[in-house]
Amino acid sequence: MKTFCSYFNQNICKSCDLITKDYADQISLKEELLAKALGALNYPAFLPAVTSTPIAFRNKAKLVITGTLEQPIIGLWGEDNLDQGRELLECPLHVKEINELLPAIKEFITKARLQPYQIGAKTGELKGVILFHSEESQETYLRFILRSKEAVDRIRKNQNDLVTKFPHLKCISVNIQPIPHALLEGEEEIFITEKKSILHQLGTTTFHLGPRAFVQTNQDVATKLYQTAASWVNDSGLKTFMELYCGQGAFSFFAAPFIKQGLGIEINEEAVKEANHTADTFNLPHLRFKSADASKVSDEVAKFHPSVILVNPPRRGLVQAVQVLLDHKPEVIIYSSCNHETLCADLEKLGKIYEVKKIQLFDMFPNTSHFETLVQLNLKTI
Repeated sequence: MKTFCSYFNQNICKSCDLITKDYADQISLKEELLAKALGALNYPAFLPAVTSTPIAFRNKAKLVITGTLEQPIIGLWGEDNLDQGRELLECPLHVKEINELLPAIKEFITKARLQPYQIGAKTGELKGVILFHSEESQETYLRFILRSKEAVDRIRKNQNDLVTKFPHLKCISVNIQPIPHALLEGEEEIFITEKKSILHQLGTTTFHLGPRAFVQTNQDVATKLYQTAASWVNDSGLKTFMELYCGQGAFSFFAAPFIKQGLGIEINEEAVKEANHTADTFNLPHLRFKSADASKVSDEVAKFHPSVILVNPPRRGLVQAVQVLLDHKPEVIIYSSCNHETLCADLEKLGKIYEVKKIQLFDMFPNTSHFETLVQLNLKTI
């Protein structure tokens, strides 16, 4: 079946596993997947799913670099030979600013002599690029993933070629990832530009967004997700709020008008630094952010004594952090999940003392079987 994506039609990329289905059918299928995972758990009827435009919604690209110095390939690994990849310069899911940048980056690779990394031989320098574009602020960051610092000076020397042609490109950095993997981010970030973050606006809330921070890739649906969670906090009437796995604090900033105190917990120190910078910039002294492992903050929770805890864990779910919730028993838990299977496993554990009051699907990833789910749990009354 022919689709709107030439890469799918040519069998170059099969990432969008639901692309052949009508969009309404995609939503129905995702709700069926969620209901099946919930199984025998007691839950109310789903609130209406929050849908997305099916194209030009993705504002982040994470692409590997293969090929040669003279003919670099930006896109995906090769199927038979990882070092001979599949070009992906005009993905219809990407916002146009990303697709416009990619051919220029390809030229930049050759000019700056950034040798693509060869997985088999473990030679070369450039492993991949990561781009993020904020549609409201019209600012973009670009990261080069390198094996070593060998090419940093050449990137710095040639950066003006990109910045002059694309004025929205405000932040360029190099991430050093020395281990022999194709595209995994390392610990060291070297900034090429003076700016170390971009402004990222969601609704009426503006963030300082650094390149190492987690950020949702669908700006419109993400805004609705944060707005919905904030409205649930407001409806609860509770005023002491904690966000676990907070990243740069998106949920906290949206909840800020409705709470008296907010504390965000995030293991990424750079994300915490940016979150506190945002709180200071926009005069929100009742919000603060701390770097810590969400599964090891029992003392912090006991001291802060939040009445609402919002959790936004990675795909693996809460793991040990579920015990923090069971031990401290906040009146309300709001759970934002990108993995319905680990979500449901955690809901089963929390079901000992909590009941699900609201559940809603947010289609953050159209044309794929992935989606975000927002759940409100209230402490059971005895």
